[in-house]
Amino acid sequence: MYRLWGLIRTDFLRRFDGPMAWVFFLLLPFLFTAAVGAGLGGMMNDAPPEEVRIHLAVIQQDAGPVVDALFTALEGVNFDLEVVETFPDDVFGLIVPAEFSERLLSGDEVELTLRVRSDSSNTPAVEQAVRAAIGRVGGAALVAQAGVTQARDAGLVATPEEETTLFSDLLLETLVAVENPAAVAEVAWPAGVTLETDVRDMANSAEQASAGQTVTWVQITLLGAAEVLVDERLRGTLKRMLVMPTSRALILGGRVLATVLAGLVQIAILLIGGAVVFNVGWHRAPLAVAAVSVAFALAVAGMGLLVATFVKTGGQASSAVIALSMTTAALGGAWFPLEVTPPLFRQIVQILPSTWAMRAYTDILARGATFADVLPTTGVLLGFAVVFTVIGVWRFNRLRD
Repeated sequence: MYRLWGLIRTDFLRRFDGPMAWVFFLLLPFLFTAAVGAGLGGMMNDAPPEEVRIHLAVIQQDAGPVVDALFTALEGVNFDLEVVETFPDDVFGLIVPAEFSERLLSGDEVELTLRVRSDSSNTPAVEQAVRAAIGRVGGAALVAQAGVTQARDAGLVATPEEETTLFSDLLLETLVAVENPAAVAEVAWPAGVTLETDVRDMANSAEQASAGQTVTWVQITLLGAAEVLVDERLRGTLKRMLVMPTSRALILGGRVLATVLAGLVQIAILLIGGAVVFNVGWHRAPLAVAAVSVAFALAVAGMGLLVATFVKTGGQASSAVIALSMTTAALGGAWFPLEVTPPLFRQIVQILPSTWAMRAYTDILARGATFADVLPTTGVLLGFAVVFTVIGVWRFNRLRD
């Protein structure tokens, strides 16, 4: 255990021996998180759309309960009404004629004049909304007229005055019924079923940026194990260590474990920073976040061990680490939501640990996933870790032989 701790301590001191290491470890991840979050904010739906209300000027030449019902209907279709004597410039306007209530209550057709703005993109929506409101009142009038006809045929009304009174009463009752229906639908969920009101299909821009940049930059740190191992192999340090009375498993395990610990420290700092600076809800399921982070760190560190067996120089190792980190992060959904990609693309990129890490992180942030929910994804990431590590150790033994 003392030798293992010595290997880990040496690797940490070597990894952070200059200011540039801290730039890549902390500063750049936070700067990229802010920049990517701002960029994604223009293309992602971070908040529910605000209700659009349109100012409508009304010249009111009639009054009474029917006109009041019309105004209520107009306000119900997102109009802010203002009664005016004359229309101001550049506004939508509606003229309610003096005979509106009388003609409607008598069952006759009535016309309202709508003043539109040809220069406004809202003109079609205004026309449809006004027609909908008038249609609601007109529909109630048709129901009331049918009731008067039935009452007349049954001998319940005998004079025009009685018909007008009945029509008025039926119209107002129908309008009230439309606004307050007697029967409503209510969904009864089975016992034990609850609805999460904050569950979304996609992460918002801040969540996507925080998770994505964490995956991207932590991969650079974790794959950096390849650079350390290649450098030690070229300098002969690794060979001298392997001939010492220390097992190969302990030496390679110490290097990989040191890389994993560095990656976990970076993950913790970036997640805490994301929660504090960008208000990302990493605190919602800490156990789930921890499980995914550990499994992801082990998987990518194993990948770094494997990469070290394919490159021959330090320059190749450095280039491979940056290229592989950025490419797999981007393909895995760290730079843009996978939900906007074709289904075939989403199937292909499942061969990458970054894809599974991003899926788990966004499930936690946007869809309220718990520790139990992310266990399958964690298992897949641990599977990646086992495969990469086993193949990497096997290739290291062959290289030495």
